[in-house]
Amino acid sequence: MSARLGFVLHVGLRGLCPQCGKGKLFAGYLAIADQCAHCHADFRAADSGDGPAFFVMFLVGAIAVPLAFILNFGLGWGPVISLTLVGIVAIGLCLALLPPAKAILFAVQWHERRDEPDA
Repeated sequence: MSARLGFVLHVGLRGLCPQCGKGKLFAGYLAIADQCAHCHADFRAADSGDGPAFFVMFLVGAIAVPLAFILNFGLGWGPVISLTLVGIVAIGLCLALLPPAKAILFAVQWHERRDEPDA
């Protein structure tokens, strides 16, 4: 199980094909390609849904809220400056974390579906 988890994290963080680990998973920023250019695995059947957005929002919220309190109350920067800075940080974190989160959840789903018995 740990070898598979390592492979899933490897391909997810790099945006690679969950089947072969060599081709690109994304055709655009968050658009998943129809198939792998290397092994021709069909990606159209799998979908990570809203899971990546939920996990990224949860993580960014856990970072942004304490940061806002520290900047506003701890350092006394004022609400306008604090919320502006925290907003920029939150947007940047969301944009940076969404592609790897989507790729990791897609790879997990890909490997779990592959292990399901045929009906």
